[in-house]
Amino acid sequence: MAVDNPNLLNLLLAYSASHRARLLNHPEPANRIALWVRDVFPSLRQTLDNVSNTEVSNANLATAIMLASLEIISPSSFGVSIPWQNHLSIARSIIRARGGPDSISCKDPVMYFLARWLAYLDVVGSLSGRRNEEPLFAGHYWSSSHDDSISAKELSLTDDDGDDDDDYTIDCLLGFTTRCVSILAQIARLARQCEEEGRIDPDTGRVNADWRPSAGILERAKKLHNDLEHARNHEQKQCSHHSPKLTKASPCTQSLPPSYVDMSEKDAEESLATNSAFHWAGLVHLLRRVHNVPRSDEEVQNAVHEIVKILTTIREGGSAEACLLFPMFTAGVEAEDPLDREKVLARIKGAEELGMCQVSRARKIMEEVWRTGVSWESLVTGDFFG
Repeated sequence: MAVDNPNLLNLLLAYSASHRARLLNHPEPANRIALWVRDVFPSLRQTLDNVSNTEVSNANLATAIMLASLEIISPSSFGVSIPWQNHLSIARSIIRARGGPDSISCKDPVMYFLARWLAYLDVVGSLSGRRNEEPLFAGHYWSSSHDDSISAKELSLTDDDGDDDDDYTIDCLLGFTTRCVSILAQIARLARQCEEEGRIDPDTGRVNADWRPSAGILERAKKLHNDLEHARNHEQKQCSHHSPKLTKASPCTQSLPPSYVDMSEKDAEESLATNSAFHWAGLVHLLRRVHNVPRSDEEVQNAVHEIVKILTTIREGGSAEACLLFPMFTAGVEAEDPLDREKVLARIKGAEELGMCQVSRARKIMEEVWRTGVSWESLVTGDFFG
């Protein structure tokens, strides 16, 4: 796609140059980056003047997603600070103009790839702080089991034929199952509703420790709690295109280019561990941000311990560790045990060497939480922890 689209190619080069410079601890090649991206913004703006145009290309969608991603890992690389939420909002607008998330079919491999990338930014971004938007991929689009009147096949991104096994396939791009995406998105929406109903003071940003959710919210939270436990304990599969030995190939992987490289035993172990860590992190957010239980709550600390235990099974400096900022940050800001804090801090410091600025920001907020005892939600300003 980038070879056929000069603006996307230039953006890809800028993205790569920015990341590599930070990975090597070198100054970013600011002039070269500025030259590469000088036409990107005007071109994208011109294309999106009428965002209702359903013919907006996949390359334009990829450009918006990449701009959001670049702003997350390297803010102000282009000399101008445009929040990642703005770029993500453009990408969401393109998806809405095309018919919404339920119009996405995994039989279109390019669109399916972009949708998964966008959904990760969308859902994890929504969970990263109270000022971020509610997720567009709001749960039922990703799940074949939901309560809406529209058929599951119509809404499920996996396009299956009534069998929801694909919901429990660990997606190699996301690091967790599509079922987990669904649950995390619903937790994000519920947490936002709790904030609006008084859990967080809009003026001070402080959490009201005495606030309690309504009966309706509690009922939904209980279901999500059960869903998380069921999904975490459900048998999971690896992505079929990583291992041809799997007996059932997903229709979503059949259209992807073959990369038949068997996962090593350690890769498979880390994939399962990463998926489990996101489920435990979801539980922490549900307990703290919906039930509004204190940090000292036994179930919260147990979930923190489980995430820390998982970190010990993940190789340092590996690709799995690079995917784990969201669970690590979640465990770190809620950890009370000094040993848990020490282990999380060590892993986040290691992840900082991967050259992504949001990791350093996460560490600073985590250490401020430990120093002051306040909720991390009071300290964030449009951050992204993933």
